[in-house]
Amino acid sequence: MIRPAVKEDIDQLIALVWIVLEDMELPLLKQASENRLKALMKEAMLNENYRYSYRRAIVCLRDGNIAGTAFGYKGELEPEIDQAFIEVTQAAGLEDGHLFQDTETHPGEWYLDTLVTDAAYRGQGVATELLAALPEIAKAQGETLIGLNCDQKNQPAKHLYQKAGYQKVGECTLSGTVYDHMQLSLT
Repeated sequence: MIRPAVKEDIDQLIALVWIVLEDMELPLLKQASENRLKALMKEAMLNENYRYSYRRAIVCLRDGNIAGTAFGYKGELEPEIDQAFIEVTQAAGLEDGHLFQDTETHPGEWYLDTLVTDAAYRGQGVATELLAALPEIAKAQGETLIGLNCDQKNQPAKHLYQKAGYQKVGECTLSGTVYDHMQLSLT
């Protein structure tokens, strides 16, 4: 079952997002302890304008548990999407609160920022179910394209996206890793 995330989901959402952030080896993760950064992220998640606001997430439930989540937003919002986290980290005395230094989105697309499945639920169709819910969300926000970035080394993810109809339209480098930029047309 897919539903919008709610405030009470924040701790579980942080745990899932953390899997992705660690995999990306972001410089910010070296500035403070995991617990401190998660606490700052939790504070920022309450701001609906933040990239990882619970209001930008949907969750997939299995047996009443959050099995996976997807976060996304209109690509045009990217320039200010991290401001809430930057403010929280600066107030906490961290040097640079930018999680991401690189541009991820393309103009005119709804951007799937993060898609992650809890390890205990992998291989059970969670990501497929989350992907299937995205067109309705993107259309409701006035977009006709969904974009995402897929690590070129992550062939299972690339296969999942291709199976869902996404096509490679370009490449980008994020935090030193090369990604395929993929899009799904909703028209």
